[in-house]
Amino acid sequence: MITCLTLLKNREEYERLLAAVRKYAAAYTDEMWTYFFFQSISQARQLLDTEPVLDLISWDVTMKGALGLLEKMRRRNREAYLMIIADTSVSPMAYLRPGIAPGALLLKPVGGDDMETVIRDLFELMANRADYNKEDTFLVETREGKQHIPIRQIDCFEAKEKKVFVRTKSCEYGFYDTLDALERHLPPGFVRCHRSYIVNMKRARMLRLDENVIEMTDGAQIPFSRSYKKVLKEYFKHG
Repeated sequence: MITCLTLLKNREEYERLLAAVRKYAAAYTDEMWTYFFFQSISQARQLLDTEPVLDLISWDVTMKGALGLLEKMRRRNREAYLMIIADTSVSPMAYLRPGIAPGALLLKPVGGDDMETVIRDLFELMANRADYNKEDTFLVETREGKQHIPIRQIDCFEAKEKKVFVRTKSCEYGFYDTLDALERHLPPGFVRCHRSYIVNMKRARMLRLDENVIEMTDGAQIPFSRSYKKVLKEYFKHG
């Protein structure tokens, strides 16, 4: 599954943009897409506070406060493809910076041949870089489609209901596998802490020995078994 976020004040322009994105999504990918559309900064901020995994972002920098929120979002979504939507009222120096790093620029009004060209070129870029940073993501394949989840955003893997669920702050995806098999393939930093859990220790903040839980950086709590206590204590000491 691919997640697309659009911030654009004008709904009619969004509809034209969405039609083009869907057209090239069908041509270049075989995955399911989820679309979020916001017309205000406050709406977009509420979603971004949940730290969603984003793949494609279309961002209207002409809106007040849009650039500040965009910089914050980019720190959490460096892997996402970004298309800036702007006009002559905003200096290119404001958004053509390493901290924002857009992959495409679309000038208002949104629509016409220029929009088609920009979006087609963006999808070609996405297709050509499909394997970029593949080692830094975890691929989940479900009946709904494929989802590449950045390793750094994963809190844990939990085995329940005859499936394994990968959990981040904002989402949970289930797939068929076993924790024993996952242990052999996950990168360093993922530690078995319970018969039902593998935890990403790079996301762990504190070991609560009296409660037998690991407190994560986002406040989530992952249980651990006594048999894993020594390993976890050593990891916090030296990891």
